[in-house]
Amino acid sequence: MAKKQYKDLWAAVKQIILEHQATILEMSIRGYRASRGIRGSYYLVGDYLEPLIGKTITEDDYYWFSSDQGYATYRDDVWPELEQKQGLTRPEAAAVGVVYDQGAEYTITHLEEVWDQARGFIFVEKADEAKAIQELSDYGWTIAAGRGYPLRLVRKLLKDDTRLVLALHDCDPDGRGIYRTLGFETRRTKHLDIALGDRVFDLGLSEEQANVLGLRFRPGPRKYKGQQRAELSALNVLSARMGLDNPVLAFVASAMVARDLTLSPTEVNKREMMKRHIRWALTDGLRGIVEEAIEEIMDQLEGDQKFDGTAVKGVLEDTEILVPQLKENLVDSGLVQAEKTSWVYEDELHAEAVRKLASADLVAVLKETDHE
Repeated sequence: MAKKQYKDLWAAVKQIILEHQATILEMSIRGYRASRGIRGSYYLVGDYLEPLIGKTITEDDYYWFSSDQGYATYRDDVWPELEQKQGLTRPEAAAVGVVYDQGAEYTITHLEEVWDQARGFIFVEKADEAKAIQELSDYGWTIAAGRGYPLRLVRKLLKDDTRLVLALHDCDPDGRGIYRTLGFETRRTKHLDIALGDRVFDLGLSEEQANVLGLRFRPGPRKYKGQQRAELSALNVLSARMGLDNPVLAFVASAMVARDLTLSPTEVNKREMMKRHIRWALTDGLRGIVEEAIEEIMDQLEGDQKFDGTAVKGVLEDTEILVPQLKENLVDSGLVQAEKTSWVYEDELHAEAVRKLASADLVAVLKETDHE
């Protein structure tokens, strides 16, 4: 509606982008006015737009462009149209979100380098719920959360992977939209080929799940036009009803078990596994010895005037520092570790996760609800 109403404004904006696309893209990547990406390009286009007031646009046009609604139209309508019709590449929105991988927290860009033994991903609508289920990242499921709908960057990074993606969201139109945005083409991004297709499973919260669990529905915002909603946070009532310490985690783990999903990292070749663990053990073991050696060296250099004062850098002689017996000792230590190694298998970890995280009562109830 607003795009049609401000036809002259958006025509001017498109012309500015076409005429200055190289500068806009360069400056928005570098960070213009302490901003980046699509937001940075918006401010730059605004600078080009201002001198056109009273010529090709009105002051009201300019004020509309500067509003939140104007930015939304610029980001979600103008740029996708230019991408599809002119072949331009839209500056990316700032990478906002969090990832939990093997129990540790990272920024959203960590999706480029997640654990190769992760079985799949769980995309969560809200960061609070992502934190609540982070323990699942120890059992082979990398947790990713943004602020609502997944950014293009998130969908592209997931598209470049091949593993399963589970969508966890509120029971409302936006929640269902998040699932569809991950799995299917949208009007604004169909030209980018970032839909994940049948790799995406809707984990919930669905209306049927909410009803069978007796969750309270509440009025949604005005944009839902009278539709009610049940948020994931409503699962907290299960603390009292079922004695669950972490009801969101219990719900997710139980829903996964109900869908016959494995709660464990994938298995890898034992020799490759041994190489990884020995490398970590030897490197970690040497760290303390190296630090002790450095302290002793510095103690012995005390009083040597060569090391008084300041310098930009010190250039060491390019020689290999290796104690003759060190390699032999490392090999012996590694072989001892290898001899003492015991193995853990998928079915063992899955059983542990089910015992620790899921609820047998929830699994039984959720098995009767909607499946894909």
